[in-house]
Amino acid sequence: MDRRFIWISLIILAVILLVVWVPRYEAQSQGEIRAALDIGSGATNLKVAKVDPKTNKIISKIFEQSIPVAYQKHLEQSGNNTFDEDIMNQGIRAIKALKEIADSYHAKKVVAVATAAFRQAANAQQFAQEVERKTGVQVRIINQDEEGILAFRGALAVTPAQPEHTVVWDIGGGSMQLTALTESGTYLVDKGKTASIPFKNAIIQNIEHKDLKVTQTPNPMNQEEIEAALQLAGEAASEANPFIKDKLQEPKTEVLAVGSLFNYGVRPLVNENTIKQDQLRTAVMKLAGKSDAELPGGSLAEVAVSNPLLVLGYMQALHINQVDVVSINNADGALTYPAYWQ
Repeated sequence: MDRRFIWISLIILAVILLVVWVPRYEAQSQGEIRAALDIGSGATNLKVAKVDPKTNKIISKIFEQSIPVAYQKHLEQSGNNTFDEDIMNQGIRAIKALKEIADSYHAKKVVAVATAAFRQAANAQQFAQEVERKTGVQVRIINQDEEGILAFRGALAVTPAQPEHTVVWDIGGGSMQLTALTESGTYLVDKGKTASIPFKNAIIQNIEHKDLKVTQTPNPMNQEEIEAALQLAGEAASEANPFIKDKLQEPKTEVLAVGSLFNYGVRPLVNENTIKQDQLRTAVMKLAGKSDAELPGGSLAEVAVSNPLLVLGYMQALHINQVDVVSINNADGALTYPAYWQ
């Protein structure tokens, strides 16, 4: 009887452990569902993922979506450096729709980061407050250093790249960052001298000598204008931080290209995740003489030529033979940035 009682007791104890402790362990190991919005200068991107709160690593991606919202373009056309009512309404609709999706996945909360256009707009803080009032989403307007750090963290979270041998390159509508780790382990963010919309506008003004109030697209561009644009991009690249320049020449350095411009504006031209300098040049030259109607991109056709020219000009000037495109944006970095989830 005693032995039978002992065995029964052990079996009951085992069942209790299975019922009570195993689910708790599995719940912890499965992580928590988080959602992040990257409110960029040209699009608002949502990422929903399961994240390990202890290691701040992405366990699995659940959902992602991007909605075009041309903040930078509207800002530069405003004449008074403010977001107009039209673009603010577009932005609120996009954020509200994406938050509803995040809520449907029972995300712990929705973290939102806003970048270049919000740093520049005189009424950005008021708009951010309006967004929070109407959607419940608190918008963090981050500086360019933090933007570079988020891109770096996001890229390293989904690739096997070694941090000490990596440069992460992010080009947005209104800013550019080249980010690497220093020998002491701190982040160094090189703030590029141009970006998608400013570069497109520079082509229109300085190369084609047209009025931006009348002309919003540089297309079609002839061969001479393309070569001049490459030189313009190269001049901006030559002002890159010396540490970044040296890092790019190290044999072990891998350049990871992130963000919508690389993913949707450049990668399709070569149809590969690895963009090689010579392949990109061949692809860009085929775009000469094409109008917006003949180019891909729909409403973004006006940057369908200038964007790859900006990338190619930098690659040539900084002797970057190839870049590996990674499908992440600032939302990926925000999902794993401890300060946002404490």
